[in-house]
Amino acid sequence: MFAEEAALAVPPHVPRDLVRPFDFRTGLGDRPQEAIGRLHDGPRIFYSPVHHHAEHGAGTWVLTHAADIRRVLQDDMLFSSKDKTARTRGRGWGLIPLEVDPPDHAKYRALMNPLFSPARMAALEKQVRARAVAMIEELLPQGQCDFVTDFAQRFPAAIFVDLMGLPSDRTPQFMAWEGQMLGGDYAAKLRATDEVIAYLEELAAERRANPIDDLMSFAVTAEMDGRRLSDGEVMGIVFLLFIGGLDTVASSLGFHFRYLAEHPEEQARLRADPARIPDAVEELLRAFAVVTTSRFARQDVEIGGVTIRAGELVTTSTVLASRDPREFSDPGRVDLTRSPNRHNAFSFGAHRCIGSHLARRELVIAQEEWLRRAPTLAVASGAAITAHGGGVLGLDTLPLHWNR
Repeated sequence: MFAEEAALAVPPHVPRDLVRPFDFRTGLGDRPQEAIGRLHDGPRIFYSPVHHHAEHGAGTWVLTHAADIRRVLQDDMLFSSKDKTARTRGRGWGLIPLEVDPPDHAKYRALMNPLFSPARMAALEKQVRARAVAMIEELLPQGQCDFVTDFAQRFPAAIFVDLMGLPSDRTPQFMAWEGQMLGGDYAAKLRATDEVIAYLEELAAERRANPIDDLMSFAVTAEMDGRRLSDGEVMGIVFLLFIGGLDTVASSLGFHFRYLAEHPEEQARLRADPARIPDAVEELLRAFAVVTTSRFARQDVEIGGVTIRAGELVTTSTVLASRDPREFSDPGRVDLTRSPNRHNAFSFGAHRCIGSHLARRELVIAQEEWLRRAPTLAVASGAAITAHGGGVLGLDTLPLHWNR
């Protein structure tokens, strides 16, 4: 059955020796970065007939070399990310600025960059730390928790809800929508997307009438080229913020704290010298990158001796880029003192993650406050840890315990 499906999905121009039935969504086990990293044992570029894209359908080229991944992500003339979501969702807008190609991309990025600048994120330090401390102190007396649901998801969500001006009592609903959009079946994905868009459109209307100091008010009152943003532009911005604000940091926290819980000696070193925590976070971002994205080829292009045809999908994984042995010595080993560490967790080029400064701050603060307040963290004995694949890798559960 699988062989028949794969044969039907492979275009005739694809060399059969470069066909690999690899799916970034399923079958990755509970250590997905290791499963993806093993692709470095194979060819520089291959074609997967089973990796499914909602709008494009089955079939994608997969790049394994960091240099090739950088080339695709940095070359907007040959590879486009334009309006993938609009085509998929039947909307008249895409995610802004993620799915906007130059020259318009630079205008949107310039508009949004001040919102997430290092200086602005530094100003949030007290607020972010207070949120982390409150949640940790709430959990400590229990001696145990499911780290994913009790902290990793709640902590960045609380910060995001504050920034967006969303009601905090709706956070469980926001998280449910996020899970359905990123991990549900196709029908659930579309249904959740429609519900989120309807909610955000209603909130946008409220903020137009009564703006406050939040990101939604910024979007509905912002001007570019001497005009207010259109309704579609507003939705493209805030929908992207909704997706990015609720998922990627939560996913990273799960993987980072699993590593720490499995390596008590590293916890001890970081407790003894907390100044090392920012460097530790950088290495954990490299070793446990979580995002996989894609681009469409604008024209026929050759990579690694293989011709990618115009219109074909190219998948770029930050995991593969960050575990490339051509770029990192012993990439499968976690070295919290690794230097230099020019990892790729936040992607490359013009579309580099706009929220990277906030993400780093949240990840560092979480480590600082947990290690300052909790005794040695450990994975609960016999715990069954599961993970999910897709555009953003993540742990489904992480039972931890400690002795107060």
